[in-house]
Amino acid sequence: MMEVASPKAGELTLIVAISLVVAVSAVAAGQFDLPHAANVIPLWDRDYVAEQGPSGREEQRGGQMEGDWTWTSRGATLHPGQSGQIILRVQNDPDARLITLLHGQGGAGFHVGVSVSGDGRQYREVARGALEERLRIDLTPALGEWNQVWIRLSAAVEPGAARNVQAALSRVRIMRDWGTQAAHPTLPLPAPLAAMLIFTPVLAYVAFSEKRPQWAVLSSLGVLGALAVLFEIGTQADPGYHCKITRYLWWLDPILQDPSCSSYLSLPYVMLLGFFAWHVWVRRRSLVLQEEWARFALIGVVVWGAALRFEELSSWYWVSLNPDALYYQNVARTMSSPYDTGSREPLWIWVYKAWSMLAGDTEPSFRFLTVSLSLLVIYASYRLFRDYTRQPFVGLLVALLLSLNPYLIRLSVRGLREEAYMLLILCFVYLVCVRTRERSLSAEAIGLALSGAAVQLLRFNSVVFLIPLLAVWTWRQTAGQRRYVALPVAFIALLSVPHMVHNYRTYGDPMYSVNVHYVWARNHEFVNLKKVGCDGCPSREVLQVNCCGGPPVGLYGYLFGMHSLEEIAERMSRGYLDMYLRPTGLFGMQSGTQSYLGYMFYLVGLGAVLFSPYREMLGVIVLLANGVPFVMTLEFDPRLGIQTAPFVTFILAYGIWWSFAQVVRYRAMLSAPSLAL
Repeated sequence: MMEVASPKAGELTLIVAISLVVAVSAVAAGQFDLPHAANVIPLWDRDYVAEQGPSGREEQRGGQMEGDWTWTSRGATLHPGQSGQIILRVQNDPDARLITLLHGQGGAGFHVGVSVSGDGRQYREVARGALEERLRIDLTPALGEWNQVWIRLSAAVEPGAARNVQAALSRVRIMRDWGTQAAHPTLPLPAPLAAMLIFTPVLAYVAFSEKRPQWAVLSSLGVLGALAVLFEIGTQADPGYHCKITRYLWWLDPILQDPSCSSYLSLPYVMLLGFFAWHVWVRRRSLVLQEEWARFALIGVVVWGAALRFEELSSWYWVSLNPDALYYQNVARTMSSPYDTGSREPLWIWVYKAWSMLAGDTEPSFRFLTVSLSLLVIYASYRLFRDYTRQPFVGLLVALLLSLNPYLIRLSVRGLREEAYMLLILCFVYLVCVRTRERSLSAEAIGLALSGAAVQLLRFNSVVFLIPLLAVWTWRQTAGQRRYVALPVAFIALLSVPHMVHNYRTYGDPMYSVNVHYVWARNHEFVNLKKVGCDGCPSREVLQVNCCGGPPVGLYGYLFGMHSLEEIAERMSRGYLDMYLRPTGLFGMQSGTQSYLGYMFYLVGLGAVLFSPYREMLGVIVLLANGVPFVMTLEFDPRLGIQTAPFVTFILAYGIWWSFAQVVRYRAMLSAPSLAL
């Protein structure tokens, strides 16, 4: 007999259908185009918290830093009585506005002035003020018809300020704003915002159906109508604001720093989620409803993460990719065989090639690819740590923190391989660490073979953690089952050998795609930073043309042949401390938090994980990081070690969850009736 759909399923289908019609109509009408955000092009974006020190890149990028600046976990810092300045040079366009955004802290005693010049000699002051959290300055009225603009940022701290005050400049952004001019096309951003027109009414229906089922349909349709009106008003551009809704919700500024339209438009979903949570955890305590709530919470996390990434994508949409991404794109265009991938590992080139055939060989399409992979990282992290700890709330916290991580948001639009690398590592660790009876041993071995080979073909030095993790997986099997490890080992080797053959035939070194990075590190360290040179090292002038010039060198030759054991130990320790134990900029990129409260929760989580069954995650972090902390002391791009971010975030999330669990347990003990003697 044919099953008849339940009334609830039929009503829910109706709600989804109506919501889908409204969402499609709104997208087709261009309601979700954000022209103001899409036409803001970054000309300069320097994160002084992330980079933790001056580098030789300043002059190459048109900038110069002078004065009493020191470097702390808060950024470029000045103490009472100190001063400094930053001089930047950018191209001007008379048809657009030039905006400066300064981020930092220091209060009334931290004075910042902005001056402009058309020749780099005579400056005209545009604005001066105290830097509390953010200072936005429109430079346009003072620029005239200048083609090039020198911008001088002068900062000083009053001598009478409290001795413990550290005035810090955390980020400087210079942006060209086209406004809403039709000559510059906008970028439609329908995916994250329009999704809320569907998911919010569905959440409303589910939440009300458990408490007031007779009002569930009407309440859901009412929420849908209110959302449509809110989106119609809120997403319209408004001079001086992200969009109109930010004008009316100014009172939320202390909660949402530098808020975007999508952040505000997620509020109805968050409020309904809170209402549902109160009913599930306080009123009803249903395990089935808790799992349903967790699914809706995950949807909200992913949608919010997508909205933030699309906002970032809109700013970089028309900007050229960075050199590494352009290299991948060019090799993908010219490759004549699967392993003809130049000096890079083949898998990301294959992905670029396939993606260009599917979505077009354009730079925006590659940015969209890595944004999509970044969202999959959020979901994969949720699944790993939910199933690993058997605590959905831990997985949700990890996903939320990753979705809000500012560095991961910025990284996601660069068109690089880091998102794919994190995703595949999460899959591999899931198969090693999450044990379940639902998965057969042969399926597990096949999954390890596929994910392990993919990880290795993304970064060829990944074997340093693949082999130990495979050894752990083998050790957990019974004696008769350990032979299954031969499948992933053989498959990884089978796909790796052709790449080694390509390296040997082209460069004379089977491990060239790994060793070339040590050549670059040697040149950067001894020529650019230490300025002492080395045997065979090229000059600084030659390095500007070929950063990998000079004689070849491998890991052993670079590490032990050019550094003492004391220096290796000191720099390795300092690198691990800065990335995982001290509240530095590198730690902030790994954990997503720059606050001392977040750092305290991380320390709590570190202790709680160490004395829990999940302590092996600390070993996973060490395996994944390996020697990366050593090179982080050379001001390398922090993305080289970002693969550990989901696992560092797990420690922070576990610290938050464990702390609140202790509070709940303590309150339960206090409220329990005392036993009569």
